[in-house]
Amino acid sequence: MPQFSYTAKKDDGGIVTGTMRADNERSLLDTLGRQGVFPLEVRQTSEEGAPRAAGRKSRRPVRAGDVGIFTQQLGDLLKAGVPLHRALTVLAEQGSNAEFSDAIGTVAKDIASGKPLHEALARFPRLFDRLYASMVKAGEAGGFLEDALHRLAGFMEKDEELKSRIRSAMAYPILLVVLGTGAVGFLMVFFIPRFGAIFESMKANLPWPTEVTMAASGFFRDYWMGVLALIALVPLLWARMRESPAGRRVIERVKITIPVFGDVAKKNAIARFARSLGTMLRSGVPILSSLAIAREAMGNVVLMQDIDEAGAGVKQGRSLAEILRRSRYFPAMTVDMIAVGEEAGNLENVLITIADSYDKQVDRAVRMFLSLFEPFLLVVMAAVVGFVVVSMLLPVFTLSSMIGR
Repeated sequence: MPQFSYTAKKDDGGIVTGTMRADNERSLLDTLGRQGVFPLEVRQTSEEGAPRAAGRKSRRPVRAGDVGIFTQQLGDLLKAGVPLHRALTVLAEQGSNAEFSDAIGTVAKDIASGKPLHEALARFPRLFDRLYASMVKAGEAGGFLEDALHRLAGFMEKDEELKSRIRSAMAYPILLVVLGTGAVGFLMVFFIPRFGAIFESMKANLPWPTEVTMAASGFFRDYWMGVLALIALVPLLWARMRESPAGRRVIERVKITIPVFGDVAKKNAIARFARSLGTMLRSGVPILSSLAIAREAMGNVVLMQDIDEAGAGVKQGRSLAEILRRSRYFPAMTVDMIAVGEEAGNLENVLITIADSYDKQVDRAVRMFLSLFEPFLLVVMAAVVGFVVVSMLLPVFTLSSMIGR
């Protein structure tokens, strides 16, 4: 079990230092928290007490979860009264990811030189997007930075949780498609040609399923490089189409209008918009700035156009619900809830409620779709493999019956 040295702050403001053995750093932090002290610095040491080599930080890409944990920890440190520069320095030293630690270290240096936190974070747009920087800016201006960070951490956790559920739900169907395609490809390229040579030597009339399978096998065997090139070309063409404004608009309009999946994609985009807008309004970001940033969280240019129109209407003094009511894509019930929130002066809480409701609906819809799609996919794959196998056995049965006569 590794040994850690720590510096922590007591409730009365006193500073304590010590060493402790724990399974990992998270376990140590939990133990210190139960003892009523707040850790300022934690460092793993070897069994003999020598500091751990600094080169052990990983060079993996920074994940959204890393940013979320950093945000929560920074909010906790500020709430405990730790100065901002000191808190950033501690988190940079404790981080396990080298790239992220370097970025936080740079932010700490900018803070020491007098820059506000939101400007220092904006230097790393890949790690801290506009939504993040805007909420931090509002928190700094309003004097509630730790609360803004906690809200940001909660938003990021919810968003990542939904993405994780969708990825997990899609993993099994994707595995089925890959394995099924591989099995059919193996049969077509290696298994069926051997039967083809036998059937040709018999010079017998083959049943139509066998003819179809033999023709497909011959095509894949002769043009397999072209098939692989076409498969490799599809993602490139898709990426080029998405880069084109007109092509992206067509793709994303189809994405939110096709049956079943379209409703799920639309509700997911609206949930992200509502949660982003509600979180920023709670943090004191002006509504026009919030709309301009929250639209980007939707990730769909068709829906983003509706938000652009809503922003222009709000700028003219009209209500958000009034403009969204003209949209083809925002459900009437959602617009009605927004109208009630505006009238009651409680729009931010209503938006969070809408986001929570849609997150649950999306989760249920994905589960229901996959509960139907997985058996359907299994049946399709079994039918394809079964057709190939039966088509190869039919000539054998036909010849056997002819010999029996």
